[in-house]
Amino acid sequence: METIFVSLSSSCCVTLNCQRRVVLPQNRRRRSSSQGLIPMFPPMIVSKLHGLQAKPRRSAHYHPTIWDPNLIQSLSTPYTYEFHSTRLEQLKQNAKCLLTSNNKDPCFLLKLIDTVQRLRVAYHFEKEIEAALNLCYPDLTTNLFQTALHFCIAREHGFPISSGDDMESVYKIFTLFRGVICKQLFNFWVTFCETDVFERFRNRDGKLIHDGLSRDMEGLLALYEASHLGMHGENILDEFKDFSTKSLISLMEKLDSNSAVQVKESLEIPLHWRMSRVEARNFIDVYQKDTTKSLTLLQLAMLDYNLVQSVYQQELKELAR
Repeated sequence: METIFVSLSSSCCVTLNCQRRVVLPQNRRRRSSSQGLIPMFPPMIVSKLHGLQAKPRRSAHYHPTIWDPNLIQSLSTPYTYEFHSTRLEQLKQNAKCLLTSNNKDPCFLLKLIDTVQRLRVAYHFEKEIEAALNLCYPDLTTNLFQTALHFCIAREHGFPISSGDDMESVYKIFTLFRGVICKQLFNFWVTFCETDVFERFRNRDGKLIHDGLSRDMEGLLALYEASHLGMHGENILDEFKDFSTKSLISLMEKLDSNSAVQVKESLEIPLHWRMSRVEARNFIDVYQKDTTKSLTLLQLAMLDYNLVQSVYQQELKELAR
């Protein structure tokens, strides 16, 4: 459909094929090409557009890259899977023996799983970790560290925990059929029950029990990390976050250097917010100073870290070509 614009001075206009007649004011009419065209925008808008076009493009002042192609191609490492695969497999088998040992103490298993995860070698032992978690049934312990650590690991792996008296059998059923039952029902049950484990650290009035808890650095640090894994509506975790933060800050001056570094790093960036490979490198240094460390896990973590770094270097070289 063709549209014909007609000025007010026009007396009439003949249109064909149902053409529309649109009447415009006299001052909006097109002039001859010799006189130019009257702008279709108001003068204020036109002046602003001209002003924007006149401004030069701002320079970002980016610094030149420090990654010289020759420097990237010169990167090298003595660690390769070709020469270290045998040693890697030996260490992995020794570490599997730790996870599948006859030691069924829940606290030992939880600390072992936490160490494996923080060293970032857990991807080698997914089946062993799941089997070990099946042995860590929820209990009514008053050990703050064990309770908070159990909460963290269970929530990360999708295992429900509860403080109910008859929840062990229910826990077994949900663990066995969690891949079959309704997902919404399972998630609801997990969310409803998990935070019950912290209710034992309240008094009858619903207030937090401060006696003893505020001096347990290991438990407070685990509680602080657990508080960052909360979901909407879990108010008790918000309360424990404030409590653990204030208590850890007050304990900083009384801690040894190694513990103080761990607390400071956690207060700055919670554990599950950190970059995986960077955290692996940092925790290797921390774990080396641990008097209860496992040499097998330490050697595995160091070798695995260097081998993964060699893969990253090779990929960087390919991308830089």
